Amino acid sequence: MSTRPDVRAIKADLVRSYDASAIDRDARGEPAWRDAYRKAFAEALQRTPRTRVLEIGAGSGHSAAFFASNGLSVVAMDLALRNIERCVAKGIDALVADFADLPFSDGAFDAIWSMSCLMHSPDEELPRVLGEIARVLVPGGIVTVGMWGGDGTMGMLDDGIHHPPRFFALRTDEQVRTVFGATFEIERLETRPSGSEDLNNEHYQIVTMRKP
Repeated sequence: MSTRPDVRAIKADLVRSYDASAIDRDARGEPAWRDAYRKAFAEALQRTPRTRVLEIGAGSGHSAAFFASNGLSVVAMDLALRNIERCVAKGIDALVADFADLPFSDGAFDAIWSMSCLMHSPDEELPRVLGEIARVLVPGGIVTVGMWGGDGTMGMLDDGIHHPPRFFALRTDEQVRTVFGATFEIERLETRPSGSEDLNNEHYQIVTMRKP
């Protein structure tokens, strides 16, 4: 994989790839193991007066629809227009937006949910992305992020399914603790195996954080 990312090119490829796969990904839905995490996230908010949720990298809106059905006020955003069209078709308030330049006011949300999204941000951009997430979150607000992690490899990954190939930053758990911990208080970092043999030590990271 390449080690010299071009952020604009990366995002253009992501849009083309996710637009092309939007119908299939919508039909496939999300992995069943996420249900427990979504439920815990929603229940934590339901115990407080905090109900405003932003989903970053919402895909076709399965999680956003779940949160809305549990009484939360949800805004979904994604870089790919075809994903946003499928969110809107589900009745979700959704828009095309870039996670490095969030079009929301300071403190607009009580909580943020983002699955399989921030791994597409190269190391050079990630601090800005995390700063934007913190900016639109209220003090004490919670963030749950899921990402594919690994051995720190960064570059284009061709899985033979998504075209064009997508950029991944497969960060180590220690990298996640260091970079994310510079902006947020990390309350928990859990990992799940990829379910297949992988030379890059690929696994899924679920990070629960709070804005100081």
